[in-house]
Amino acid sequence: MAHFIKVSITVYVFSMFCYSVWYFLQVLDIANLNPNGEWLGSLCYLPHGSRVLMFCFFRYYSLPALYLAEITGPSLINHQDYMTGWSIAAIASLFSVVAAVELVKWTRATPGFFSFFKQVNFENYKFLYLVIIVSSLMNGLFVNLILSIINSINSISVITVFRFAVGDFLGASAVIAALWVIFRTLKDTRLIIEPNIEDK
Repeated sequence: MAHFIKVSITVYVFSMFCYSVWYFLQVLDIANLNPNGEWLGSLCYLPHGSRVLMFCFFRYYSLPALYLAEITGPSLINHQDYMTGWSIAAIASLFSVVAAVELVKWTRATPGFFSFFKQVNFENYKFLYLVIIVSSLMNGLFVNLILSIINSINSISVITVFRFAVGDFLGASAVIAALWVIFRTLKDTRLIIEPNIEDK
């Protein structure tokens, strides 16, 4: 129980941090990607990075806190950026990550399960990016399908689905790249000491 509580707090705080940074960048609109204020899906959706990383780190223990972040993040930051029915569509977002992980594991495209606690190598990142790609595509389709049904929209815009998929991929990649730079810098400055294999 104590482990579940620690995981939940970690996942929720990290996810809300991603929501906060993402919303700040959306408000600034640094790349001027949305000049007319239309909502077609973010082209760099950082919260998808927290979905992928937290599930790959903590597996099914992370799902309750991830869902809590999915429904409270938009409410606390800017609920106007989300359509009616997001609390239901959020389930599809989480399902897309779970399904992507299980699909990649089932195909045995990469050995083992991703973890930063393993030695960083090509195989770890290969698994992670396969999950990001598959989950981004599934999320773009499933979420827009559910939202269109709930909001009585007759057709799904291909452009919107594409922007969702691209935004999830770029956002997750940005989160992972930022964490890699942070941890690499900490390691290079010896603030984090990597244990030797012989000591394990």
